[in-house]
Amino acid sequence: MSPELMLGIKAVLFDLDETLIDGQAGLKATHNAVASRLCQYLTLSGTKVSEESIRAKLRALDDRMNVATKYNRDAWWPVLLGEIDADKKISRSLVEELTHLYWATYAGASEPYPDAESTLVYLKDKGYKLGLVTDTDGRKGWKNRRIKRFRFAGFFDTIVICGEDTPHTKPDPESFLLAASKLGLRASECIFVGDKPFTDIKGANAAGMRTILLKRRDWSIGERADFSINSLAELPHVLGDTKSKII
Repeated sequence: MSPELMLGIKAVLFDLDETLIDGQAGLKATHNAVASRLCQYLTLSGTKVSEESIRAKLRALDDRMNVATKYNRDAWWPVLLGEIDADKKISRSLVEELTHLYWATYAGASEPYPDAESTLVYLKDKGYKLGLVTDTDGRKGWKNRRIKRFRFAGFFDTIVICGEDTPHTKPDPESFLLAASKLGLRASECIFVGDKPFTDIKGANAAGMRTILLKRRDWSIGERADFSINSLAELPHVLGDTKSKII
């Protein structure tokens, strides 16, 4: 990245899941838990299906719903059950149970990446303002409770939960613009770090921010970022500090 592109950057904004915290570990545990519960339910009701088959369908559904920015898990379970057994209806009580199981398991298994906190400390020490711009978990207040369990939550100068603090989720640019406004900055003075090109990068680009794609996995869709990195520890170099190294 050319040094000129970093001129005037006063704030670094982040996504949460799979950017600062290990969402893949969380999803693995979550898919196992939900598949086990659904397999139990289906077996008792006379439908034979393996947990692995349910896990595979849930993994695919999780990706599809994320790309479609449909985050209300309550709406996922009838779709998943229909793909497993088109004749089976799902009760409201089981919908509630699965949604709570999903998020409780995910929250317990998604820990910060090893370089997440040290990266935020480095940026604070360098004088950058910090922001978190993250999509809702589908129910008001749930995402905020997840954020508060992390020690690094206190490092942020502003936190915006898209779809709760704003009418729309990413990639609508309004959440990014709201975060910049709360920091007292123009969008052009902010750089955004996220892992999903179709929400994080697309939305931040539309807002007029500079963007960094953190390549946790290959989505093969979405917009190009100004720069790409493979770990948070690479941020100092991107920001023009070639001597610092985050551990």
